[in-house]
Amino acid sequence: MTFVSFVVLVGVLIFVHELGHFVCAKIFGVKVLKFSLGFGPRIASIKRGDTEYVLAALPFGGYVHMLGESAEDKPSKADAGRAFSDQALWKRIIIVLAGPTMNLVFPLLLYFVVFLGDARQTPAMIGTVFPGRPADGHLLPGDTILAVDGHPVRTFYELGLYIEPAAGHELEFTVQRGGEEITTRITPALTNETLPLELSEDVGRIGITPFTPLAVIGVVSPSSPAAAAHLRTFDRIVAAGGRPVTSFRDLAAILEPNRGSMIPITYLRPTRATGPIGDLFDMELYEPHVATLTPEPGPGSGLMRAGIESSDLYVARVRAGSPEHHAGILPGDRIVSLDGQPVRLWAQLDEDLRRGDGRERELTLRRGDQILTRRLSLERDPASIEYGEALAVFTPAIHNLRAMTVPEPVANPSLVSYALREAVHRTRDMVELTFVSIVRLVEGRLTTRTIGGPIAIAEFAGQAASQGPLDFLQLMAFISVNLGLLNLLPIPVLDGGQLMFLLFEAISRRQVSEKLRLTARVVGLVLIVGLAIVAFKNDIERRWPEFVAMFEDR
Repeated sequence: MTFVSFVVLVGVLIFVHELGHFVCAKIFGVKVLKFSLGFGPRIASIKRGDTEYVLAALPFGGYVHMLGESAEDKPSKADAGRAFSDQALWKRIIIVLAGPTMNLVFPLLLYFVVFLGDARQTPAMIGTVFPGRPADGHLLPGDTILAVDGHPVRTFYELGLYIEPAAGHELEFTVQRGGEEITTRITPALTNETLPLELSEDVGRIGITPFTPLAVIGVVSPSSPAAAAHLRTFDRIVAAGGRPVTSFRDLAAILEPNRGSMIPITYLRPTRATGPIGDLFDMELYEPHVATLTPEPGPGSGLMRAGIESSDLYVARVRAGSPEHHAGILPGDRIVSLDGQPVRLWAQLDEDLRRGDGRERELTLRRGDQILTRRLSLERDPASIEYGEALAVFTPAIHNLRAMTVPEPVANPSLVSYALREAVHRTRDMVELTFVSIVRLVEGRLTTRTIGGPIAIAEFAGQAASQGPLDFLQLMAFISVNLGLLNLLPIPVLDGGQLMFLLFEAISRRQVSEKLRLTARVVGLVLIVGLAIVAFKNDIERRWPEFVAMFEDR
């Protein structure tokens, strides 16, 4: 599978590249002598018209041989004006650029096919509103966005199309809440989002997601009605009062009108696996239980009177040996505040901790009915490596129980335009990322260990193919962009080197001498071979580290 996937991947991309040269040459009347896929011994060949089409044994490249490309070509009188060297300068430039251009355009088609698979999308229903963000106080979990500035929206994707470019500009949202339709005005905040290779982009955000917390509870106090009913933090409620409970919002709605009446509760409790399974895997099983809950009578929300809240701000796991572990934070602790500021959502806590860059922080938490304060400094994450370079990333070692659900997907209302828009967006991002990667390599800010060769490509191709055709097409698009930009480098044996000679001709009004061309090609070939050796060495070290270590020990 890996070998076949590699051959298909490389073969298609070489064909697309050489097809660009071939088609433009034919359009301008240039005689094409040979169109070869691969190098080395020929496997098969056929001649049609002036051109011999060859399939060669080594699938690591290909070429289009046009009349007049080399000094050995001797055009006959019948071929007068059909040689590549006879063409006007602008035609030769277009023919040379056609190959890399095809590799940069081809991903548009590949991504278009990939995104046509997104036939269903998440509806524009709000699951979570982030505290302190523009939507806080305007939108509520459970709201469905119907329109933005009068433009109908049906999916969360469509919602983003209006919010992301509107940072600093007030938008009018038409919202369905319960059985009524309301309007509210919100101004998206300018948010700088970090991308790979120190890139970033500014987008508008209002602080909403479609993810809705499941009814996984936190027990507020050991003396609460929930504790008296023997409920525990991290129990998941699946039914209350004979009604099914899907989300935490469902549980809140059932308990709201209760004024002290007894209500049956069905819940699932996570229990650590024991026996042979527990010996093999670190896992928890959910066991069903039934309880009788009696909320306190009086004013206030049903959840508060029952002593129940979302488990979102409760610590579920603490990494052993971490600063959080040494500070004495335990699973089951409830986060109250960070540096004196109340914490209302775990995502907010996680984001604020990461922004601290390792400085000392004060964390206030509740354990049972006790309020405790802990001081800690996050440690740098040694696993945060991007393209071979260690990053200054400080990752929290405490985690909550992320139990979320999303609304049932709906049909994509504009599948074709969506696929086209996303194909352009993804291709543009991939071109930018690849270009910056090349620049970082030249600057020395990106290690050569990030360069992969045929073994790495073959492995990625096999993995992508095993995951499905859409993953394989995405990998093909990524490799195609890399191939297109690398071919534009000003190295004589590549298209970029040939383009460099043509630009010299355009400026100096004379062609580069054959002697200089030959010397430049030798230098270029040495560079390419050196790069191939580095890539192959990296592949060996990644694929067989024990083999490399054995030789290093000697």
